[in-house]
Amino acid sequence: MKRILVVCAHPDDETLGLGSTLFLKMKSGSEIFVLIMADGESARSKNMEKIVKRENEAKNALAILGITNFKFLRYPDQLLEQIPLLELSKNIELIIKKRKPDTVFTHFPGDMNQDHKRVFDATLIACRPVPSSKISSLICYETPSSTDWGNDCFKPNFYVDISKVLEKKIKDFKQYKNEISNYPHPRSVESLKNRAGYWGSKIGLKYAEAFIKIREISK
Repeated sequence: MKRILVVCAHPDDETLGLGSTLFLKMKSGSEIFVLIMADGESARSKNMEKIVKRENEAKNALAILGITNFKFLRYPDQLLEQIPLLELSKNIELIIKKRKPDTVFTHFPGDMNQDHKRVFDATLIACRPVPSSKISSLICYETPSSTDWGNDCFKPNFYVDISKVLEKKIKDFKQYKNEISNYPHPRSVESLKNRAGYWGSKIGLKYAEAFIKIREISK
């Protein structure tokens, strides 16, 4: 059985980046844990009710995927660069020590969003290949808008066929009511479908999610 850890900066990143892939992994019997580092709201509002509402939306979204194991660290939104990198990485290490994942997904370091960059750096440290590590795969996912508007080009080297389950991702994303934008914004429902179609066309499929493998260790 695969054990998967998904490290996200904000609630909704897990859906935007790999919602359909997570659904497929759950169906195949994988054990998945989602760690969400920042609250995703406090940059816009300090209202705790809105933060809790965003977390509840995430819980609903994860439930659609069949995921029941998750944790919210509630670091302040868009301020992760002010948190010591050692502190962030140690929080991830605690989850790794407890859950013992063999596969870890996290953000693409070229994203425009500074929280995403910080989470990637912290995850890379936490997943360093020490002799005791069980992690064999470290993989980056894209985040629509943040990856699109960053300085570095996202060049996938790994794809997942989501032709039969794209609608799960769409249903999932609709739980985050305040995060849905109108087309042609990258975070519109239409754009998510177009993106999946674009990646699918690259590899002869109807729809796909795309990833970059940072490290793969065959054991």
